[in-house]
Amino acid sequence: MMRRKWNSLSLVALAALLAVADLATRCVPCAAQEPAQPKVAPGPNEPDWAAILRDHYGLSMFADLKNPVKSTTESTPGLFRRSGPGPVVYTPVIALGLETRTRGGWYIPAPSGSPADRPARTELWSYVHKNTTDDLRTGKNLPPPLADGSKTQFDPGDRPFGLWVANDGLDEGGGVFTEPALVARWNRRLARQPYKAMIYPFREKSTGKIVPHSYLIGWEYSTNDDFQDVVCRVDNVELVEKESPKQAAP
Repeated sequence: MMRRKWNSLSLVALAALLAVADLATRCVPCAAQEPAQPKVAPGPNEPDWAAILRDHYGLSMFADLKNPVKSTTESTPGLFRRSGPGPVVYTPVIALGLETRTRGGWYIPAPSGSPADRPARTELWSYVHKNTTDDLRTGKNLPPPLADGSKTQFDPGDRPFGLWVANDGLDEGGGVFTEPALVARWNRRLARQPYKAMIYPFREKSTGKIVPHSYLIGWEYSTNDDFQDVVCRVDNVELVEKESPKQAAP
């Protein structure tokens, strides 16, 4: 009788230890938010960005973030470079923003390198669609259907480039860009908080492995900062780190 009781208690204790270990595994990456990083709000009656990252891509919202705001938005990386032969592929995979037409494409920074000069934008695709919570649960209607004439591939050459999205239902200054400094300069509506793209390595949830030269981007084109208005994947690229300012020789 005592042996059976001991075995039952042991199983309860083991289950408790496993639950604590699982909780620790889930929560350790959650503490990586930089002090200057803009807050991410829960989606209104929509899946939260943290839940989308965790449940669909096996990513942590801050621990896996590749473009955190460490000091200022101007110093935050936002340009890419093609990583190998062939085209770059830029595809919307989830649409949770406005139901008016959403557009996306790429741009070449101004030759001066200054955000005061407007970049040369190229549109690739557009859609009029809004996914539901059920779509994300079941995988239906994913990715959103693109309009006729849309394309997802382009050749940027060997020069650095950025990505953008915009929505026709908003008064935009060219939409939002992967470079926050451009948003601050050209989108008056969003100038106070111009960080509008969260960039991550792309991970295949089924295998748990990071896909080389592939990134996931959570876009925010509004002001509530839920960062899932449009979720995109971009392939055959590397994120270009910002260079530190050169110091004058003594």
